[in-house]
Amino acid sequence: MRILLAGLVFAFAIMHHRLHAQTVDGPSADAHPIIAQLYDDPGQYANRTVMIYGVVIEAKPHSTFMLQDVSQHPLRIVGSENLKAAVGDQLIVIGVLNTDLEGPYLSAKELIATRVVAGGGCC
Repeated sequence: MRILLAGLVFAFAIMHHRLHAQTVDGPSADAHPIIAQLYDDPGQYANRTVMIYGVVIEAKPHSTFMLQDVSQHPLRIVGSENLKAAVGDQLIVIGVLNTDLEGPYLSAKELIATRVVAGGGCC
């Protein structure tokens, strides 16, 4: 049930982004994986622009932060002076997937602040 709800939230975030946040000349994504897919098959997404929704769980120096999504797997995001995030921020991140000795990471092109409010009961 949680995975279904998380998938619906992610789909809503993508639709909201496409309808309201993306500009005509802004970056667009080639793929919309979850973070676990990036770790499972980084070659499929390497050097491609991807869009990920998640929550910032750790802020690091030099505009770098850790983003966690529904897969509960954190991903390193490398921002820039203009692309920073703080712990607790809910973001849609559009960027290019790269890998280094520490594993896959996203070089952010765009950060879109969002707030997903989920409701409903639980099992």
